[in-house]
This record gives sequence, C-alpha cells and structure tokens, in this order.
Amino acid sequence: MSTENILLLGATGASGIAFLEHVLTIKDGPRLSLLVRNKAKLPQGLIAQYSERVTVVEGQLDDETKLEDVMKNGITSVVGLLGAYPSLYHLISRSTPTPIADSLHVIKRVMKRYGVRRLLALSTPRHSVPGEVYTWPQYITTQFIPSIFMPQGSAEMTAISEVCADDDFDYTIFRVPFLSASLEDRKVYAGFYGPDYKGSQELSRASLAKWIYQEIQERNWVQKQPVLGNY
Repeated sequence: MSTENILLLGATGASGIAFLEHVLTIKDGPRLSLLVRNKAKLPQGLIAQYSERVTVVEGQLDDETKLEDVMKNGITSVVGLLGAYPSLYHLISRSTPTPIADSLHVIKRVMKRYGVRRLLALSTPRHSVPGEVYTWPQYITTQFIPSIFMPQGSAEMTAISEVCADDDFDYTIFRVPFLSASLEDRKVYAGFYGPDYKGSQELSRASLAKWIYQEIQERNWVQKQPVLGNY
C-alpha cells in the first residue's frame, strides 16, 4: 500500500465523492483521511468496501483539535474540494462572508505544526492571475455572471486563492469552470487564459479527480494556479 495519506476536505460534495471513487479504486493506492461535518452523507458502501484505507473524523473546518487529530496521523497532502453554493440571501443582501477561506487559516496553521507542506485547493477563474487575458465569453461566464448572481461565492473563491497562495506551502490552486458529470476519460487541459489556452468552459468531476491525484504524484503545478478545462 502507498505511504501517502491524503486529507480530503469536502468529501461529501459531488467533487469530493468523485475523488473518493477514483482514488479508492487505485490498487495499492493512498490512505484517505476525511474531515466531514456529517459522515452519514458519505457514500457508505464505498467507505465500507475500503475501510482499511479510510479514516473518517466528524468536525468543523475550523476545529483545531479535530484537525490535529487528523494531521498527526501522517498526512502527506491536503486536498480542498470545498466550494460556495448559490444563496438567495447573499444575492439580495450583497453580503460576502468567506467562511471556507477563513477556516483555511486554521488549517494552514495546523499543517505547519505537523510539517505538512502540500496543499491543493479548488477555486474558479473568478480569481485571475497576473498576465492572463480573458476572451469576452470567458469574461462573461467567469467574471461578470458570478459577480452579479453569486457575490458571496465569487468572494469566497477569490479569498480561497489568496489564502492558499502562500510561499510557505507547496500549493496548487486549480481553478475550475462549470463542473459536470461527464465521463472520466475526457482529457484535462491545464494552463492560463490567453491566446494559447486550449481548455473548454466545462470540466467533468471525474476527470478533475483524476487530474488532482496525478498532480499529487507529478507536482507539475507547484506554487501555480492553473485553469482547468476538458478538451
């Protein structure tokens, strides 16, 4: 069995479950530690089938004690698949709290305490990096529409990128467009918006899961923030 132990945040969401399904079916693959608010929302059959490779801890993202309980068991990488959801209240009030990004400060502090440097976190192209050039369709779908219709989600995704882009860590911030339930074997293009970008504005969750685990192995995008898209 692999000596890796990946702490997965967001394991009960659609992308988190896709990651579980991909990684757990790898022969002699890594161990997974899951910090979840409600373990009943996990795919129980899958967890039971691979129980020798999965540790589940119930707790909040900013619960430092629970994070320590997980981190001290030899975590080698932390993967965050936490994303904001549409909210009518925030749409009307235009309020922009960032609870996920706020919790990441606690997570980073515990990671440092236990010498865990590898951090991979989900964001979106709402957060841009210097030098990128957006086409009008890319700007409308990733900048304008989210800022108007998901003000809190837009703020959260930008804040996640800003918190995780920390030179004290071997971070990779993968910025994703529209996530779909398409087939896993679709190719993933990783790069930056501009004339040479070849990815689409769609990404299957299954192909995202495959890309994340490959990035953990290959470390092609350490301290970078690529946009992903199927092509």
